[in-house]
Amino acid sequence: MLAVRFPELGGSFIHSTSAAPVSWLSAVLAVAGLVLFGGLLYWTLSARDRVRLKEKELRAAKRELQERSEALVAAEREAARLRRIPKAEILPMLQLVHELRSPLASIQSAVDMLLQGYAATDPELHDEMLTLARERAEAMLARVNDFMRLGAVRRAEIERKVQPVQLLAVVRRLAPEMRVRARWRAVDFRLDLPDRLPMINATYEDMEHLVSNLANNAIKYTNPGGKVTITLREEEGHIIGAVEDTGIGISPEDMPRIFDEFYRAENAKDMDTTGTGLGLSIAKRVVGLYGGRLDVESEPDRGSKFTFVFPRAEVNGLKAGSRAGNEGRG
Repeated sequence: MLAVRFPELGGSFIHSTSAAPVSWLSAVLAVAGLVLFGGLLYWTLSARDRVRLKEKELRAAKRELQERSEALVAAEREAARLRRIPKAEILPMLQLVHELRSPLASIQSAVDMLLQGYAATDPELHDEMLTLARERAEAMLARVNDFMRLGAVRRAEIERKVQPVQLLAVVRRLAPEMRVRARWRAVDFRLDLPDRLPMINATYEDMEHLVSNLANNAIKYTNPGGKVTITLREEEGHIIGAVEDTGIGISPEDMPRIFDEFYRAENAKDMDTTGTGLGLSIAKRVVGLYGGRLDVESEPDRGSKFTFVFPRAEVNGLKAGSRAGNEGRG
């Protein structure tokens, strides 16, 4: 409190100086409270957002952990399955992977050279690169097809849907492709077929595998100017087919192993480096599936003759009659 005397006014005037400080202090406290409240509110909201973000991260981590756990379980299950597989079945898969690496690398190299412009001004080199890539792709496709056929035959050993099959129809359907292959190698390709032939019990798919494997082998291992002949006939209740060539033949030393999976004779390797050694193995399996047999006669440098024999189909205990040779799939 501040007291001021004024004698001429006959008294004193009292002025209070405490009101202003009280008012300013209240304002400061109010502002401080608002700032504190705002900071607290911001911290609370930020903390809530951080908690939500952490919860989201935890859920994502949990999902990833669960996925990885499931993947680990699946991997352990697959590893256990692979450990149970005999080595004899794993080796073909490893061999396929190994054999696919070389043609894939060649294709990649040829394509890279073309993309980088090395053959841009040289048409001859350009064509050579494309031809190389095409040949390697063809070799790779042949390997894959052989493995797929082997897998199909193995499945057929477990699950078969046997039906009457007309071998005349099979050979005639495959003949155009075989003629093209033979012409490309300058090999004379011939058919010796009857007008009619009884049917056999098999599947069209397996019979196509059989005939195409034997015929393609014959064409592949016959030198230009040679001859390949496919014959079909009926004899004493059996259907007999043969694929004969004038090719490189098979040595007596190789004969006992020619039907083994992945086995290739030395003269075959010298003539064609891209084979898998599965063709004859597949043919042998296919013939055995339907109660038939596969025989071979061969002399080195004179040619080979593969003969397959199947029993004539029976329907309700009776021998199936002859069907027209142009009959297709049933």
